Amino acid sequence: MSSRKVHIEFQRVQTWLFSVPRLRAMVGANALLGETLRVALPNLARQCGGWSLAPATESYPVADPQDPLKAHDDPDADAKDGILARDGGHFEAQFTSGAEAFADAAGRLLRSSLPRLRFRISVDGEPLTKSQVHLSTELPVLAPCEWTGRGLASALVKQGDERPAVSLDVAHRHEAAKRTEDGTAVDVASLLSATTKLNTLERAQELKELVGSGYIALIHADGNGVGSGLGKDKSDSERAAFFHKNRVLLRRAAQKAIDTHCPDAGHAPLIPLMLGGDDLLLACRAEIALPFVVTLCAELEKLQTNNDGFKLTLGVGVVFAKHTIPIHRLHEVAEQLASSAKRRFRGLKDGDAKRSVVDWAVFNTAWFDDPEEVRRRDWSRGSGNDLRLLSQRPVDVVGQGLDSLQGLVHGAAKLAGAPRSQLRYLVDQLPRGRTLSELAFVELSREAKGALDEAGLKSLWRGATNNGPWLTELLDLVEIAEIARLGHSSEAALADREDAHV
Repeated sequence: MSSRKVHIEFQRVQTWLFSVPRLRAMVGANALLGETLRVALPNLARQCGGWSLAPATESYPVADPQDPLKAHDDPDADAKDGILARDGGHFEAQFTSGAEAFADAAGRLLRSSLPRLRFRISVDGEPLTKSQVHLSTELPVLAPCEWTGRGLASALVKQGDERPAVSLDVAHRHEAAKRTEDGTAVDVASLLSATTKLNTLERAQELKELVGSGYIALIHADGNGVGSGLGKDKSDSERAAFFHKNRVLLRRAAQKAIDTHCPDAGHAPLIPLMLGGDDLLLACRAEIALPFVVTLCAELEKLQTNNDGFKLTLGVGVVFAKHTIPIHRLHEVAEQLASSAKRRFRGLKDGDAKRSVVDWAVFNTAWFDDPEEVRRRDWSRGSGNDLRLLSQRPVDVVGQGLDSLQGLVHGAAKLAGAPRSQLRYLVDQLPRGRTLSELAFVELSREAKGALDEAGLKSLWRGATNNGPWLTELLDLVEIAEIARLGHSSEAALADREDAHV
């Protein structure tokens, strides 16, 4: 008897994640998604509810002994039960009978467990249901949810000293967040966090608690060319092996990066919000964001030194802003920046080595202009043979020179003792032309010139090649050096003025 496959795809997951703009609720939402995708749906499929699973006849990959989550990700064991996928926002199972009955039951489960999350269910590739979203049946009253304004204020939750009245959707997210803290959550981000230093650190419940007076950074990383890397006409087992290999690589690299940039005790400086097959979403303190990206991508590169097949690389977007900016807006910009990085990756020539690419942006105001518009307006100067680009972004992540993020982060550390006012003044001269900016460069003090020289900046402009634009590393270098001071410098200046007044 032939088997039939039921495939479930979650849609606009990250939009749903940010629909309740509180850190604890976002962490809880990801936990709920993981519990539903990785546990509830497989358990439902294994029940005798008018359907029967069909074990896979092909050989699926076994758990990778180097996988931090090897005890939780064994495709071969799942396939023997008929569960073909339960990661990366996809669930797939095959049945000897009752495929439609299971699909109907799965739809009811999703509508009750993950309110407002869109999903699509198909049987043998044919859509069984249109994209759906569960709408609350709570009656509108004069006391809406205090956190979202949607739904009835049906439950009280404890958030520090607050006792907000929230909707059932928010309450469920809040309860799921508790499971991430006590170690019982089963989403991939929580499971991986339990294998790192995060397991013993105190975690923030609000974005302000995470970053203090500094800026927040939101990191969005996504695999480059994963779809094309798989190729066509692959069997189910070959597809499973491909995606399993990539998610193990990303988990190992993420584990290394988390442990590198977390202290041994105290408060956690970062919070993984979502970890999928080849994508990562993470909020952290501004000062560790770019070093974290370097460690993540360098480790990913190291793990694939002898890889002759598809090489997993990342397109990364990082946005820096005040924690008071709506988190969904930060995510929109981070996605735009990741798309910019991925376009640069797609522009690599066939003979070029595949590599991770990053783009980032710093916003000091509450209003965000489109990053591409800002760059055309502020970073492009001159024309023809004198066309000048004031930033190199997006750039390769791994590398030793100032044309890579790794080199820029290393060089920025050398500017710690340099006179900041002189460096910022020099950056301000870049739009005025090569002649005036080079004159300002020559007139720098010995301290400033020495710091730039130690950072690797020997000259201000990099000569154009093949009739291309003139480039400078200065703006990127100084901006990275200033990131750790974002938010802190204004408070320090205010304290100085108050002291002077007293």
